[in-house]
Amino acid sequence: MKDQEIICIQCPLGCHGRVTTDETNKVVTFEGYECKEGKKYAESEALEPLRILTATVITESMIRPLLPVKTNKAIPKNKLKQCMKVLAKVRAKPPVSMGHVILANILDTGADIVTETDLIL
Repeated sequence: MKDQEIICIQCPLGCHGRVTTDETNKVVTFEGYECKEGKKYAESEALEPLRILTATVITESMIRPLLPVKTNKAIPKNKLKQCMKVLAKVRAKPPVSMGHVILANILDTGADIVTETDLIL
């Protein structure tokens, strides 16, 4: 059995709870969460934490050398460093508008890397 203390971030209550998982990585017990969303968040965080990746990529623009980007959906937390290594090799060429896909399906996560702003020359 594995116990994890997880603070829920789904609402301002910030419930401090505990999730217990068994040897097969299945949730056995929840304690301390006030709502269904808290339980759902805690289960996800205990079994496979997900995060939105925010970063910058180098551009070929003289005006803006870095372009802010992010994943369009959450990806497994354990893939963040690998994704950053991939993004270090990406170069954005203007013009690019906000929401443009810079890199599709990064590391087979199903998430695309999209721009956070426009890049004009």
